[in-house]
Amino acid sequence: MSLDNDPYRYFRIEARELIEQLTQGLFTLADGEGGAQILPELFRYAHTLKGAARVVGQVPLAELAHAVEDALSPYRNSGQALPVDSVHEFLRLVGQMAEALDALDAPPPAPAAEMTASEAAVAAVAAAVAAPEAPTSEVVRVELARLDTLLEGLSEAVVQLGGLRGVVEALGQAQHGADTLIEQLTAPMASSGSPAERARWMSRVLAVTEGLRSSLVKAGRQLGGGLGQVESELGRLRDGANTLRLVPTQTLFGPLELAARDAAASLGRQVEVRAEGGDVQIDGHVLAAVRQALVHVVRNAVDHGLETPDERRAVGKSPTGLFSLKVQRRGGRVSFVCEDDGRGVNLGRVRQVALERGVLTPAEADALDEQGLLELLFQSGFSTARTVTEVSGRGVGLDVVRDMVRRFKGDVHITSRPGLGTCITLEVPLTLASLEVLGVEAGGQRMLVPLESLSGALHLPAESVTWTGARASISFGGEVLPFLPLLDAMGNPGAQRPRAWSVLVLNAGSVGRAAVGVERLLGISRRVSRPLPSSVPPLPLVAGASFDEQGVPLLLLDAAGLVRLVHAGSSGGVPKARTTQKHLILVVDDSVTTRMLEKSILEAAGYQVELAASGEEGIEKIQRGGHALLIVDVEMPGMTGLDVTRRIRSMPALQGLPILMVSSLATDEDKRRGREAGVSAYIVKGEFQQHSYLDTVSRLIASGRRPA
Repeated sequence: MSLDNDPYRYFRIEARELIEQLTQGLFTLADGEGGAQILPELFRYAHTLKGAARVVGQVPLAELAHAVEDALSPYRNSGQALPVDSVHEFLRLVGQMAEALDALDAPPPAPAAEMTASEAAVAAVAAAVAAPEAPTSEVVRVELARLDTLLEGLSEAVVQLGGLRGVVEALGQAQHGADTLIEQLTAPMASSGSPAERARWMSRVLAVTEGLRSSLVKAGRQLGGGLGQVESELGRLRDGANTLRLVPTQTLFGPLELAARDAAASLGRQVEVRAEGGDVQIDGHVLAAVRQALVHVVRNAVDHGLETPDERRAVGKSPTGLFSLKVQRRGGRVSFVCEDDGRGVNLGRVRQVALERGVLTPAEADALDEQGLLELLFQSGFSTARTVTEVSGRGVGLDVVRDMVRRFKGDVHITSRPGLGTCITLEVPLTLASLEVLGVEAGGQRMLVPLESLSGALHLPAESVTWTGARASISFGGEVLPFLPLLDAMGNPGAQRPRAWSVLVLNAGSVGRAAVGVERLLGISRRVSRPLPSSVPPLPLVAGASFDEQGVPLLLLDAAGLVRLVHAGSSGGVPKARTTQKHLILVVDDSVTTRMLEKSILEAAGYQVELAASGEEGIEKIQRGGHALLIVDVEMPGMTGLDVTRRIRSMPALQGLPILMVSSLATDEDKRRGREAGVSAYIVKGEFQQHSYLDTVSRLIASGRRPA
């Protein structure tokens, strides 16, 4: 939704702030602090929210704010303290306000006749599934000091750019001198005339040449110094702009405490929430996703972890359970450590549910260790709850946490101690915007590695790498680290080994450390990290992409994914390119970014790649011959991928050409249409795995056309 078409643009910002202030004030009252001094502030917040909601026509939210205002009015006027036992009812009303505000982002329901409650629920779910995904924007508050710094840097950059006008003048003088020099060199005197005339001619030529050199020296000096200053100022400007995206994690604490208390009240339990590290700042887009994930973590902790007050007293615990959140910055990543002091995870119950639902066979269940059982909790639809309640039992919760960290190339880890509690740690990148990277080259391909993930880099002769079968290791700082050539990790294990390695020592936090070998280091730079286009399936070893000076996309590697792969060994999921020659593959896609990224992936696996921007261009190129495989998207302007496939299958000379269709269309009907058109294999982008993708490419090239 564009801001120009959003009538609630400013209301959302103000309402969220007012609701957060109401929440924090009520929490203070619940803790027995503040007393009557806070009530006037709470009354003012509710009154302001009511007025703002009425202005934009949000009557239900205005009525909720009015109800809070009316309920607070007697205590405000009398100066009496608000009874602690009534705070929960106020928090419930504030929670309803937050839900009403969130509903402003939802698509409006289609008009319909009267429906029962169950029919309305089914219709709402159907509408949510059918509705196209709308773009959303995160709004953050910006400190004026940050904005002033940004504007100062911008003003300074403008001044420096103005100073470069002198370079234009110097270059104009140089151009005039060059024209004069050409005239002198082509004058008749250059080839004829008396010695005296030639001497005067030579003197004039030397004078013009000296003037030209002087102008160029002046321009070079001004340009070099001016560009250096402008580059410095723009660098400061860029860094300042990046800080505007950062939001303090303190903004998480209120919603999480509200979610914890709400879940505890509905389950007849008591909970105290402690949080620290609110001064850590994180990218607003990341924080929004983390907030949703942590809500599931805290509700899961209250429901599955914390005991009832009577149960806690019986085992010598305080009747009030504790949920703590510690936010810590670790280099370029942020960890959220969520811990409760409840009963811990019942591993026997986890094993029982896994067997009942067919997730594990009895033999697999017996062989699975404690950590393996805990990891089952992150599976979609997995729940140990015996009944379905408003809080849990539907198997939706920790799988949301897992999906979030995967989306941001983060990590999640769970530990549990029987009778003492459970700890879930989420680790995500600090920012998605701009970061320092090290450029590397492997197999002729340029790639980027986040500088924050490097513990070191060294140059090693090939004999310093110790190989044991398919596994290798190196010694670094007195530690033996597993080693893997980057080309092996990217799917081209047959590449020729260099005489010496440039080795990167990667540190992926809780995942561990490992080393990868590349052919060359290309230097450090700051790059804007961009997520892969939605048309490109997720790649386990790729965190995003950036563009070089010529606009060519470069893959930004995921350090944690690389470390996991290196620890697994070269046979642990590395696709083998079963090819002894560089087969030519044609990629047809209307997105330039998608074409270039697929080209990078396939070339890193040892293939030659040709590109086409449309179905018509793809037909023209495929008719020239020499291609071992065609990879084509379905939805393109002009000829679709299905049209291209049918056209090729109508050509006798190309009927045996393998065609791999990669599409986001995932229904059985879509796949049937692909088979009927004549594709050899069909990969759904949402189910894409790099290993299976390259394995399918290798199989199709090796065996020729096969039915999908």
